[in-house]
Amino acid sequence: MIRLMQDADVQQVYDIERRVQSHPWTLKQFQESIAAYQSTVIERQGKVVGFCILQPVLDEANLLLMAIDPSQQGKGLGFQLLDESMALLKNNPIQIFLEVREGNQPAIRLYEKADFHQIDLRKNYYPNADGTREHAIIMVKACSDDFAALFK
Repeated sequence: MIRLMQDADVQQVYDIERRVQSHPWTLKQFQESIAAYQSTVIERQGKVVGFCILQPVLDEANLLLMAIDPSQQGKGLGFQLLDESMALLKNNPIQIFLEVREGNQPAIRLYEKADFHQIDLRKNYYPNADGTREHAIIMVKACSDDFAALFK
């Protein structure tokens, strides 16, 4: 089941974030995201196993953060969560942007499957635990046929 994030979900979401990110959001950031953004979760057997945080801005949206618990990855849950979370956006965006680590090939494949396309590269954007930095791929999804024509 996919639904809007609630206060009671924040600890589970934070725990997932800590397992998948080298520089995770804080518990407070997740608490604030409930009111500030469109924050959704995916549940399996009553347990939160993933989350997606989208920031609607006028006629656009930004995918700020998304993760699936490592024990649940590879089951199609990420695509389902992303697809349904985008469908819930109330501002009917004409485009959705995101940034992803260049080395995160599973996420890049997921975003490409959801019709996101690379439009730019932000060099040395993400810090790594070893002190090095990794490039961010900037991707966009066109949500209207008129806008999609720009990417053909």
